[in-house]
Amino acid sequence: MGQQEKTSDKTQDKAQQFRGSDFSQHSTDLREKAAAIGHNVQEMGKITKELASETMEFLGENAKGYYREGIQGARRLEKNMEGHIRENPVKSLLIAAGIGLVLGALWRRR
Repeated sequence: MGQQEKTSDKTQDKAQQFRGSDFSQHSTDLREKAAAIGHNVQEMGKITKELASETMEFLGENAKGYYREGIQGARRLEKNMEGHIRENPVKSLLIAAGIGLVLGALWRRR
């Protein structure tokens, strides 16, 4: 029984030492690391938000540019077709009538 009491006393001494300064130091270190991780997560959130905002702005500007180009292209096409119709009115009328007949035939088959 003497050996068992010595082992128990040593275990209690070690536990007492751990509860003292080591535990409080580990606890302090853990709090500091948790605070640093929290700060890093906040910074990553800010950076992600800024990147998303810049990306949306860039995409919006590109979409506006493509829209303007599409409108300009449609206007050019309209002017070209109008010029072609003025130069060849009979030919244009026959082409339009042919397209109408084809579309009508396709429409009836449905």
